[in-house]
Amino acid sequence: MSSHTISSLVTMLISKAGISEKVLSVFAGLLLMIFFVIPFLWMLATSLKSDNELFEVMDCLSLFFPRHVRWGNYQEIFMKIPFLRYLLNSLLVALFSAMLETAMASLAAFGLSRMRWKARSMIHRMLFLSWLVPFSIVLIPRFLIFAYLPGLLWPSDFWSSWRVIELGGVEYPVGRLVGLDSFFALILPGSLSITATFLLITAMNRISPQLLETAYLEAGSNLRVYWDIVLPLIRPSLITVAFIAFLSSWQSFTWPLIVTSTMEMQTAPIGLRAFQNLHSTQWCLLMAGSVVLTLPSLGFLFLAQRYMIDRFQLSELSESRM
Repeated sequence: MSSHTISSLVTMLISKAGISEKVLSVFAGLLLMIFFVIPFLWMLATSLKSDNELFEVMDCLSLFFPRHVRWGNYQEIFMKIPFLRYLLNSLLVALFSAMLETAMASLAAFGLSRMRWKARSMIHRMLFLSWLVPFSIVLIPRFLIFAYLPGLLWPSDFWSSWRVIELGGVEYPVGRLVGLDSFFALILPGSLSITATFLLITAMNRISPQLLETAYLEAGSNLRVYWDIVLPLIRPSLITVAFIAFLSSWQSFTWPLIVTSTMEMQTAPIGLRAFQNLHSTQWCLLMAGSVVLTLPSLGFLFLAQRYMIDRFQLSELSESRM
């Protein structure tokens, strides 16, 4: 049975049952909200409990309403581990990764979608094939590149020596310039995304050719067309790419775990491992740290939400600029 036939049968059953599409859409939205909100509410409630209360036998209502609210759990995570330093590291890495990924993906997408040059189709196919390569395949080669990179540069001591900067009278270790335990190793791999490039290629292909022809006549250069015409038209897609890049880097665990070996360079997801050991887990503190870790991504989402529009609105925007 084809998907079109199944869709027709579902539509017919809904119409016979007297259920409007609006009611069905609201019901589906509420169902999705329940599946996404309930785990967050449980995490928030767990972060406000004690370990003894967490493992007591209780009813379903007690899972979401602690008997004794412990706001001290949030203070404790900053006292037991340098969680503020971890958050600053994560914020720095996520912001720079998002900016670099958006800039590099937009430039690559413009060259692959709007410029005519030899081997363009071949490069496009190679990017698509590399898109299919799993992350685990390139993990070890990528690690070896960053591990041996300082030794390939001259002088190697300059690139591999540990650095500390002073901010307001406080020393702030910033790791090495390149190699392991460096912001360079944390930021650069997260700044290259084939997914973001293809997303922006799709957005640029929706721009009217007549508009670009007029822009080339007035601007006369690819850089001016890219900066003055293309980027403003695909701004919603750029913000979407930046948000996905920020979220991916902010939540990254495997790569920061591999390339960092000192507490000063660890990110927040790695720092939360301090509440887990071989024999026990401090679940309440772990959930409190997870709640704090979730807040910046939620704030970024709310700030960027008003700029994220669908493809039909983008098409209308492109036509209105003609």
